[in-house]
Amino acid sequence: MKQYLILLLLIIGITSCKKDPKSEPIESDFKNGIICMNEGLFQQNNASLSYYSIDSSTTTSNVFSAINGRGLGDTANDMISYIYMGKPYIAIAVDVSSQVEILDGLTLKSVKQIPIFNGTSAREPRALQFFDDYLYSINFDGTVSRIDLSNYTITNNFNCGLNPESAEIVNGFMYVVNSGGLNSPTYDSTVSVIRLEDGSTSVFESAINCSAIKKDANNELYVISRGNYGSISPKLLRISTSTNSVLETFNINISAMNYYNNTLYYYDATDNGIHTLNTQTETISNSILIDCSGFQNFYKIQIDVVNQLIYLIDANGYVNSATVKCYDLNGTFKYEFSAGLNTGKLLFL
Repeated sequence: MKQYLILLLLIIGITSCKKDPKSEPIESDFKNGIICMNEGLFQQNNASLSYYSIDSSTTTSNVFSAINGRGLGDTANDMISYIYMGKPYIAIAVDVSSQVEILDGLTLKSVKQIPIFNGTSAREPRALQFFDDYLYSINFDGTVSRIDLSNYTITNNFNCGLNPESAEIVNGFMYVVNSGGLNSPTYDSTVSVIRLEDGSTSVFESAINCSAIKKDANNELYVISRGNYGSISPKLLRISTSTNSVLETFNINISAMNYYNNTLYYYDATDNGIHTLNTQTETISNSILIDCSGFQNFYKIQIDVVNQLIYLIDANGYVNSATVKCYDLNGTFKYEFSAGLNTGKLLFL
């Protein structure tokens, strides 16, 4: 109870200034801290939030349940911050429970649970986007749900490809990568393009089983293709949003990436290292920036753009609390902390 009261008193002033919040940190009077979204285990109903205080070097577990008196749900897949009507919020996509959880950004108290269903069938939200005062849920059933934040109702469901995993928004168009993961071995190999103004959709070929997408300062897209886990290897695609076509393919064994300041940071599973790609010159550094050979299960890359720090997540066998390791942009280790079960997203205070 003491930790709960302290957390409520401290978490204030969360703000953001852009409509595309994923790369923006949360600014808060809490200052040095990190909210960790922990996915939990599939069908175990144990997704959670943790809070790490940099000042005290301590982790507070199960923050969401302490504040709200209930669990977060089954398998949290994404978490973003946004500003609506001048107030800060956090949205979390809870996949298996098929809910989008809206939190007050000042207190982490639940504002609304939004069921994402087609009748009685779960749509399974996998990723979230915020644009023009609407929240968008990218759903594993092949749809994108537009949520009106004035009343938390779904106003539209746009169709995309099979089993979409993530999306980016460029100039009012949403680019959705379709994995077709449930249709193995016949994976999807397309990117869907949704014009958000009217919901019209087009599609173009990319590569099979795409899982992640990041845009750069030039509005080009970088997409991870996971291959077929056998005869077709993973690769990185560079995509033009002017022509909606693949410009370049990098044959690297990539499994995770993030973007900051004209640099794509990515994990190469061949040498267990973090490498960089200059998105202005499209050149890859062959040297390892960060050696991850000591990780048990490399999982995610996150970047604190204000403090210019790289955070790498080790899933530790996927059944133990994840370890989050912090490095500067030169790859120098700073510190580490224990988060929760399968930590998938960080928000920086």
